[in-house]
Amino acid sequence: MMKKYIKLYYGSEEYIINTSELNIIAVLKPAYVPPPCPIEKLVLKALNNSIKKSFTDLVKGKNTDLEVVLVSDDITRPTPTKTIIPIIIDTLNSLGIKEDRIKVLVALGSHRKMSRNELERKFGKGLLERIKVLQHDAWDKNQLVYIGETSSGIPIWINKHYYEADIKIGIGNIVPHPAAGWSGGSKIIMPGVSGARTVGLVHFHSALYDIEEIYGIRDNPVRREFDEIALKSGLKLIVNTIQNALKEVVDVVIGDVIDAHRAGVEIAEKIYRPIAPQADIALISAYPYDVDYWQAGKGYLGAYLFLRKGGAAILVAKLPEGVSSVSLHKDELLNLGRLSPREIEERIRENKVNDLIAASIALVMAKARRKIRLYIITEGLTDKECEKLGLIKVDDVRDVVNEYKSILGREPRIVVMEDSSIAPAPSARKP
Repeated sequence: MMKKYIKLYYGSEEYIINTSELNIIAVLKPAYVPPPCPIEKLVLKALNNSIKKSFTDLVKGKNTDLEVVLVSDDITRPTPTKTIIPIIIDTLNSLGIKEDRIKVLVALGSHRKMSRNELERKFGKGLLERIKVLQHDAWDKNQLVYIGETSSGIPIWINKHYYEADIKIGIGNIVPHPAAGWSGGSKIIMPGVSGARTVGLVHFHSALYDIEEIYGIRDNPVRREFDEIALKSGLKLIVNTIQNALKEVVDVVIGDVIDAHRAGVEIAEKIYRPIAPQADIALISAYPYDVDYWQAGKGYLGAYLFLRKGGAAILVAKLPEGVSSVSLHKDELLNLGRLSPREIEERIRENKVNDLIAASIALVMAKARRKIRLYIITEGLTDKECEKLGLIKVDDVRDVVNEYKSILGREPRIVVMEDSSIAPAPSARKP
């Protein structure tokens, strides 16, 4: 029996929906898998069962005066680095590598710099006092080094601190991602510690494919770019977590950049790819990406995978940092948001955009709008910003439901997405 009320995360608050008279046919979220043991034991188990490559392999036959860089995701991701990194440091210490030869590089990609408070929340005050923690800047050419091109001709600009280290280890979490298929693995390097030009070109490459060809698919044409960049830049090993619906770690994979990630995705698919029936309306919580529109837009793409053509995606998102905390991203999204895919692609190819990364995101959202209508319930965007982004701002879910009831001549079929980290797999059987 359907609950009388559904609560969706709305920033740190809740958005409560009265479900009476709503034809809700499914409620989707990551599957709940109970953690088999504490995360510390999961990490130690993975260390003892590493996939194709181990920490010992990294130092075998070498002197121990090696410089190690641990590349970690940032505060927008739920990877429990505060717990994981000290275990990694202890492991490296046991292999003879001293702490003063180990540093953490925060893989910001094109995200904003983290504050001191955020660094302490992500890594722990003790860790910040124990080893050096640096933050990547994709636009600072003094931080970057050019190392060649991918097979498809994309120039590779990489963080210099990362590239010059002797041993490079990537730390992240595995969930579906619309531009790479899945996060984790090589994605910690591209876009994590890559230059803005490289990030923009790879995102543009991804935006040329249909959303369903990439999102939730491990081995796709774009993922090969991510993997090639990581391997050419010298990434040697990954430590990736898999989490359940409550963001509890249920498994950890450690090992080879490609094979360990494939193993992790195989586990994560059972959690993050629920079967979804075709629907007329999707009601989506932006959680856990409810920080700005740049992050929260993923929710629309998850709904895209199961909505019928002409359907409505309603995103519930507080968006405390507005369109984007990066002004370059914000300006470009607002500039291109209402254009068609063809118009955006033409501007990109004619070099008429100021931010290729944001232009590529705008292109993906424009492709989504060809199939579905994008509605939003938010206090973080102004009416004018929503208009410029190609979004329809509403105050109440029922306004959209009534509109579609009138259009369809029946009660619209509604699917609720309680979590935007999923990439629903559409049901083969249509209603």
